[in-house]
Parts: sequence; C-alpha cells; structure tokens
Amino acid sequence: MNFSEFSFWWVLLLFSIPYFTVRYVAKSMQLWRGSFDAIGLAAMSLLLFVNASRSSFAIFVCEIIFNYVMVWWMLRQQGWKAKAIASTVIIIDIVILAYFKYLNFFVEDVLGLIVPGLSASWQSKSIPGMGSIPPGLSFYTFQMVAFVVDSYTSKKKRAIGALDYVNFVSFFPQVVAGPIERRGDLFPQIESFRFKFTLDNFEAGFRWLSLGLFMKFVLADNISPYIKIDQAQNPWLVWFFAFLFTLQIYFDFGGYSFIALGLAKFLGVNLTINFLAPYTSQSINEFWRRWHVTLSTWFRDYVFLPLMGKNMKWAPFYLFITFTLSGFWHGAAWNFILWGAYHGLLLLVLRYAGRPFYKFVGQQRFLMPQFISWALTFGSVILGCLFFMETKTPRLVEKLQTIVTPWAYSLSNLGEALTFFQGNEAIALGFTLVLASAVLLMEHIGVWQQRACEYDLLLSPWVSRVLLALTILLAANTPSPFIYFEF
Repeated sequence: MNFSEFSFWWVLLLFSIPYFTVRYVAKSMQLWRGSFDAIGLAAMSLLLFVNASRSSFAIFVCEIIFNYVMVWWMLRQQGWKAKAIASTVIIIDIVILAYFKYLNFFVEDVLGLIVPGLSASWQSKSIPGMGSIPPGLSFYTFQMVAFVVDSYTSKKKRAIGALDYVNFVSFFPQVVAGPIERRGDLFPQIESFRFKFTLDNFEAGFRWLSLGLFMKFVLADNISPYIKIDQAQNPWLVWFFAFLFTLQIYFDFGGYSFIALGLAKFLGVNLTINFLAPYTSQSINEFWRRWHVTLSTWFRDYVFLPLMGKNMKWAPFYLFITFTLSGFWHGAAWNFILWGAYHGLLLLVLRYAGRPFYKFVGQQRFLMPQFISWALTFGSVILGCLFFMETKTPRLVEKLQTIVTPWAYSLSNLGEALTFFQGNEAIALGFTLVLASAVLLMEHIGVWQQRACEYDLLLSPWVSRVLLALTILLAANTPSPFIYFEF
C-alpha cells in the first residue's frame, strides 16, 4: 500500500466508518461473532489492494488461491509426495516472479549482449505484463515461499484455514513492501485475530506511526530533490549525492516499515521490526543484522543455509552467491547485481582480514577504535549506495573512475561542491540534514545505552508528539515515490 497516496487513507476511512459502526451496533445486540473480525480484515486488505492496483489484484488473488490449495494438499501428504508438492509451489511462485520482474532483463541485457538487435526487436513487441512489476509481488512471493517451506518442515502438520491464509498473505500494512513475515511470527496472531482497540495499542501504534511519517515525509522526501544523479565528474559531489541517497533510502524504507508497524499495532498485531538503527553499525556483519532484517533472515534461512548444507568449507562462496542473489532481488539490472556482490565481497574481506585489522585498530591510541570501525562501515555503505542508486551502467563506471582518480579531488572541484547549493536551497538542505543527524544521534544513544529497542528515545511520548507536529509543519509538498516499491 502506498501510504503517501491520499486514496489509501480515504479508502481506509470509507471502509472503516460503516464497518465499525455495524460492528459496534451488532456487538451491543450480541449479534457479532468473533470470526466476523477476520472477514472484515480480509475485506479491508483486499479492498485496499484493489485500490492500489486493479490489474495486479487479479494476479495476487490467483496466487493466493493456488498457494492455499497446494499447501492444503501438501499437509495431507507424506514423504516424497509432500516434498514434490512443496517444490512445485515454490518453482511456480518463483517463475511468476521471474516472468514479471526479470524477463526483460534476461532478454535485453543478457541475451542482448550475445544476439545483436535482439534488444530493439524485443522492445517493439507487446508482451502481456511487461509494462511494470505488480506492486508487492517480490514481497508477498517471498512470504508465500517461506510459508510453504515452514509448513513443509513443521513437525505438527496442522490444517490451515482459508480465511486465515488470506489474511496472513494480504495483511494490508505489510503486503506491498514488507516486512516479510514468517508463519511462526504472524500466523498465530492472524488465527486468533480480533480488532483490539485498546489504549495501549493506540499509544504504541501512534508512536511508531509518528516516527515513520516523520522519516518518510520530512526527511526522505525533503532530501530527495537535492540528489542530482547525473553528476559524475566531480568526486566530492559524487560522494555527497551518494551520502544523501544513503540517508534517503533509509528514511524512506525505514519510514514505510514503521508506518506499517504502527498501523498493525492499532489493530493489535505485532509485526517484525525491519530496521534496527543500521547506521550505528561498526561492521558490515552488524549492518546486515540491522538493515532490512526480514529480507536478510529470509535469504539466510531459505537460500544460504540450504545451499551450504553440511559443506561448511564452501560457506564463504555460498555467502557471496547469496548476497549477489539478494542484490538481484532488489532489481533486474546490473547495478543491483554489483551491489549485492559488493556486499558479499565486503563480508568475505571482513571474515578473513577483519580480526587482524580490528586488533591493529584497537592498539592505536589517537582515536576511539569504535569510531574508526563505525566510520569505515558507514563509508562502505555509502559506496555501496552508489551502486544502488545509479541504474545506468556507463555512468556508474564513470563515477567509479572519478572517485578513484586522486587528482580529481582538486580544490576547484571542492569549491564547486561547496557552492553547488546556495541561498534558500542550501538553508533548506542544511536544516533537513540537521534533523536527520538528530534522529541518527538518538538512535546511536539508544544503541550505546543498550536500551530494549534502538528507537526507544524516538518512541518516547513527548518525542512522538514533536515528530508528528514537525511532520505536519515540514512535510514535503510533493512526496517522492517509495524507493522499495520498484523492487
């Protein structure tokens, strides 16, 4: 769901007012049954999905029906039959994802390299479903695949209700952009779902919602217009815009995840916290434990561990393959594959050279070792974001050549970078960066103090109310699209 679109909130309101009015009256007359809540949630989620994309809704419903029937059948089989059904479902789910998301890439960017003229010929054809990726396809496909695997490996083969499955897959706060929930975490809550409008749920939901709205509409959307992606000759500017994008993508996706978390808490459902203050990390290992947590653990549990099996000797190779695949999941383009491979390579470097390096850093006396580790990690993440933000391969190569050219870091280029934004633009950007730094500092304090949650300070009652007030005052006039909707 696109929380930045007015229609989302309008449809939610139009459904909620009559539904909860009827629910209140029926409950007062003792005519309401608990299962009606589950029906209402399903209707709400599906209606919001239709509003988001009518064409994608048909694909979504077909996948729900197919997956439910196959899992229902699988749970009644034993041995190789159950395994064959599980494998069939997973293969078909991945094929559907590949068709909509990767077919163009394979034809134009892979086969096109071998067969001259194929790319132009392909683009002239009208292939059904090749216009854009259906919203949420990547996320709900992974959730469905995980559900099949978890159901297959579960020791207790218990039947699942069709309505519960619909609500598990289509739960509207998270269906389009995650978090990617597991059967063990979300399904028990869905099975016993009842609307629980308690004061505690409202307060918790309000705090996460305020934080998410502030991150998205004040920080991410006000940073977005200042990123000039076509700058490739000045290394200072290349680094600066990569830095801005590093901030934007975190506040954009983190903001979305926290809005989803807040909406779910209003309904009495706890979603997985998808970000754990990732920019406080002091190593790439730690960064991947804090960034997009549900995707990282998905790839660990359903790709890395099955690939490696008992062959621990090849673990580094499979780790590299897993991260490259993770990059490819983010987008059907070379830059995303390079981004995934880059992070896989960083993890290998850390694995083999990390211990002696940290020992060396710990022995120096001039700076805090923790600060050096943090700065190197954050710098590595910014460089990675350069791969992530630049989708045009020739320009990405040009930028990489620029930042590794020592004489390009001239004083004249520095002067150009320092005066690139002037007047009101410079003031507005500076003010937004001060707010962003304040948020990141409060995350750091939360981590240093080892609080129960990294966002404890930002979720405190008075801070939440300040963040909401700032969102009303400072929200960007034109919200930028959620970056992860493209994936």
